[in-house]
Amino acid sequence: MRDRIVEAASHEIRRRGLRFTMGDLAKRLGMSTKTLYGVFPSKDELIAEILNKAIAELQHKEKEILNNADLGTLDKLKKCLILIPADFQFIEMQLITELQRYYPSQWDQLDQFLNKQWDSITELFHEGINQGLLRSFNTKIFIDLYVGGFYRLIEDSAAPKSSITLHEGLRDMGEILLSGIIKKEG
Repeated sequence: MRDRIVEAASHEIRRRGLRFTMGDLAKRLGMSTKTLYGVFPSKDELIAEILNKAIAELQHKEKEILNNADLGTLDKLKKCLILIPADFQFIEMQLITELQRYYPSQWDQLDQFLNKQWDSITELFHEGINQGLLRSFNTKIFIDLYVGGFYRLIEDSAAPKSSITLHEGLRDMGEILLSGIIKKEG
């Protein structure tokens, strides 16, 4: 039942953002709100469960990428920098803004994950430097730029004109950070 509720709530989030109500969700599931609240005592707990699953999925995908012997260091790095949970692949950045504004505890959880999950990426950086694929650079500054860029994408998403998805934003940002903006000659 718990998984069924999480799946339905994820669908509602993709459809309506975080503005769905527990009553809407109960109706979608064909159950009473009392039953729903028996499983998830609050919408906050439901959102936290969805976020926990998303973070676990990211960690699993990262591990798969890192253990894939068919991928080179640079390919692993590129793939890891644009990892997004499958359910959130095409969401608009506005959803992250809603999470930040209306669900501060869950936002803190995501914020901590964003700032502390860099060990594997740092190892890839060092591997790339040792292989001569990357020039030596300050990895902490790269991470700060990436996280800061992510936060900026969130801020920009609050503007009515923004229509970029999370995937598009991370892809473009990762490409710029890894390749730079200087046009290659030849």
